[in-house]
Amino acid sequence: MLRLLHDDPAWLVPGQPARPLPLTLPAALLLVLATQPGWMSRERLALVFWPDAAPADALHHLRINLHRAKRLLADWGQDSALQTERARLRLDLPTDLDPLRQAQQQGDAAALARLQPERWLPLWRLPGYGGFGQWCDEQAAQLQADWLAASAKARPVAPGSPAVAASAAAPQAAPQADASLPGRAAQLHRLRASPSPALLLLGEPGVGKTTLLRQVWPQAPCLQGLEGLQAMPYRPLLDALRPHIPLLERALRQGSHPLRPYRLDLARVLPELAPDEALPPLDALTAQTRLAEALIRAFEAITPLLLVDDLQWCDAATVDWLLMLAHGGRLRWRAAARPHEIGPSLAQALDGLRAAVRLEDLAVPPLAPEALAEACRGRWDAGALDAGQLARLHALSGGNPFLAGQLVAAGLPLADAADAADAADAAAATDVLATALPERVHQVLQHQLRRLAPAARHLVEAAAVAVQPLPLAALRPPATAAQRGADGRCDPAWAAAWDQAARQAVDAGLLRRDGDALACRHDLIRQSVAAHLDDAPRAALHRQAALWLAEQPEADALTIALHWQAAGEPQTALAWRHRGAEQLKARGGFEAARALWQQVADDSVDAAQALRARLELAALDLFDDLAKGHRALQALLAQLPAVADAAQRLQIEGRVRSALVDNRVFSGDLPGAREQARVLRGLLPTLPVRERIDAVEVLIELAMREPDIPGAWALLARLREDAPRRPALLSWEGQIHWFGGQAQAAHDALARLLDRHPEYCRGLTIENDLAVMLQALGRLDEAEAMVRRSLDSWRGVPHTEALSLLVLGSIHTSAGRHAAARQALQQSLALARAQASAAFEAEALVRLARSLLREADPAGALSAADALAAAAPLVAHGAEPMRVSQLVLLRVLLQLRPGAPATDLAADLAADLQGLDAAVARSPHPLVHTRAWRVRGELALAGGDAAAAEAAALRQAELASEAGLPEPRVEAWLLLLRARQAQGADATALWALARQAEALARAHGLVDLAADAAAWLGEA
Repeated sequence: MLRLLHDDPAWLVPGQPARPLPLTLPAALLLVLATQPGWMSRERLALVFWPDAAPADALHHLRINLHRAKRLLADWGQDSALQTERARLRLDLPTDLDPLRQAQQQGDAAALARLQPERWLPLWRLPGYGGFGQWCDEQAAQLQADWLAASAKARPVAPGSPAVAASAAAPQAAPQADASLPGRAAQLHRLRASPSPALLLLGEPGVGKTTLLRQVWPQAPCLQGLEGLQAMPYRPLLDALRPHIPLLERALRQGSHPLRPYRLDLARVLPELAPDEALPPLDALTAQTRLAEALIRAFEAITPLLLVDDLQWCDAATVDWLLMLAHGGRLRWRAAARPHEIGPSLAQALDGLRAAVRLEDLAVPPLAPEALAEACRGRWDAGALDAGQLARLHALSGGNPFLAGQLVAAGLPLADAADAADAADAAAATDVLATALPERVHQVLQHQLRRLAPAARHLVEAAAVAVQPLPLAALRPPATAAQRGADGRCDPAWAAAWDQAARQAVDAGLLRRDGDALACRHDLIRQSVAAHLDDAPRAALHRQAALWLAEQPEADALTIALHWQAAGEPQTALAWRHRGAEQLKARGGFEAARALWQQVADDSVDAAQALRARLELAALDLFDDLAKGHRALQALLAQLPAVADAAQRLQIEGRVRSALVDNRVFSGDLPGAREQARVLRGLLPTLPVRERIDAVEVLIELAMREPDIPGAWALLARLREDAPRRPALLSWEGQIHWFGGQAQAAHDALARLLDRHPEYCRGLTIENDLAVMLQALGRLDEAEAMVRRSLDSWRGVPHTEALSLLVLGSIHTSAGRHAAARQALQQSLALARAQASAAFEAEALVRLARSLLREADPAGALSAADALAAAAPLVAHGAEPMRVSQLVLLRVLLQLRPGAPATDLAADLAADLQGLDAAVARSPHPLVHTRAWRVRGELALAGGDAAAAEAAALRQAELASEAGLPEPRVEAWLLLLRARQAQGADATALWALARQAEALARAHGLVDLAADAAAWLGEA
């Protein structure tokens, strides 16, 4: 048989060693043909290997390599297997795909559980034949999809369905005995037949729950709860996913795969899925929800069913995830747990599933004497234990299969005490009979441990302390200088001695191999060995485990912290808790991260470590309450001198100053931001890359708002040097284009970012920024759809929600929907005030005044005057040109509205006009300049200088046309109409201009401006 569903394809003959398939082109041809259920055309086969060759050349290469393939078949004794015709080929060889396809056709759930195709040729590739590699990937994806679909069809029918009712009413066949698991026929039958979304095996430790699960689903991924290692969310899920990374990578390469939109969410916890790729900023509100969904889709790509071992030791996030699965019915799970170790919260959650009829319980009792005897006869020689010994074994073990095996392995006498040759052993056996299960295990293990060499005993003790499976290099003591050669490698004899010790511990049944790692064979062994270690050796083993784990990529920081705490080094443990908080935050556990950082800040004697924790605490709330965040950051600056190490002090200062610049920019305090930026620029050369990237980004934000557009481009060039693959570069490019007045270029950059990285919408304000560009370009419907997407992406995040409501209000105003505009802008104003953001408050007030003035309602004009009066000091403090120009234009329009009281305009507006001139001098943005020309035109017309008004309107229209901004262009034409009319222009020419203004306004949905033009036409 040709074995294909394996890492190493091979030709198998019963009773002979496997013959690996050689990594050659002829062998690859046979492999492709072997997967075909029938004939395959020569052209199609050649296309797999030579897609770029001319058809004649490809067929020539195929003929040559088919001749070589026949030699390989002859070596296997399969000369006639390759059948050839002029135009087609067929390979008649048995493969392990045949039973898989048969199981899929028959819906054989038991066979499908054994024949998962995930290991289809994961690494078998031919260099230089990319088409064959693509074929392998496509074949693997199709095999996996077909297997998942067949497994779903073969699963027992859900509760409440007609099929279940019919099967319940029909006579039930007696469960068939399973020779490999005596006494467990009823449990095996129920495991295979249960249609419940979740099923829980309950029984004492060692009774065989895990064995039952593995007997039915030998290849299903298993979530392993680990005692004491529940601090990090989703650890069992991630441990179960890591062996399947190749399959996940293959799924993510498929553009339409359901997992693909969640690639970066999954990469936060499995970085190997996006190596060296910058992840978008984390959204506190949606991170955990999206990660949970990503994990579901990842497992759905792998399996139709999950196993869970030791559910009682799974972390709360994993339990919640399993509850969600059970209620949703998307992925079934089968779990094992110790009933007396289930805590109150887990018990309550399970009761909820039972009440909803989503969970089935299945008890696993100890074995009856007959079943235990049968199991012993199957494990050892039939005559190894006589009837009396079997009866005593059952009495000593209580029918617990694990304890029975350990009793035999320990060599304790199983005859009556009076007949025992060793009085001490006989007494020990009697003591075992008189004690509870955990103590029985301990007493038995002492006999086994005494028989081990010291090195093997050390490995068992180290594995017991580690809890999780670890390689031999982590369990043995570190090699001393004398045990290492000049090249730093371990002495071969020393390493061989530890290999032998590991084999002895495994042969004794105390350790088990888990891939390349070792672990205690059962939790009863681990618990007993760890509980009876003296304090000093226990602490040394915890220290050894912590040091080894710390060197591993993406190590669980909280596990390392637990080891350091148990080793008696609490300050080192705090350093790892800080890193653990970062990992928790990446998994959406913001409140758990906050609690850990607070603990580090309170308990650390290291000033630098405490300051870093306080900085992270401040960052969690930085934009929720800008004033509070500012005070926290200023307090951190005051504490910096406490950090003795100069490099650490500079690093922390760089992060604090960056946060302060950001905080001041979004507070509208540009002078304060400039002050912090001046210091930050001086620190840039000394900062590590990560801190320098953050610093450059906040400096770009400030430069755009100054505005210093050349400076912003220079900073972006520097950012590209430090982070050339950072997707956020496109976001900065778009924003700089916008602040530089290039609306279309800004739109194009952000559209490219959205197209390439749609998942970044929950870390960057791409949708909001695109909505701004779309509104400016007059594409109001698209702008509204985009800003509503932004509101959905950022719902519950006050900072970004306020920003998007500002944009939505402006779109409504341009579209003439003033009630909706006021509602959105009032909501934004409330959020801005709650955050203490003067910048957002000023924006909301000015945009609200714009909407009120557009309505031409006297009451609205009064409200607009109040809004502008409240906004004026806020705008003046920051003096951003965009805000200043909008404020001054609205104040002028307010003063010039029909029915406004007569005033001395020159005196009233002198300060405003001076501020507008300064804004024009500082900013190249066309919106700033079109607003300035409109102000000049409106004032000239009001002052009786219609010619100057006409010139101003023409210049405004020219600038708006060049920038592609339809709204200020229509406004300019309407001003031009009034100016020319005041000069007695020809009515026909004026009518044509009005018609042109109305057409452009209607084309872009500018309802109020279209109405103004239409009204002028009516008057004409």
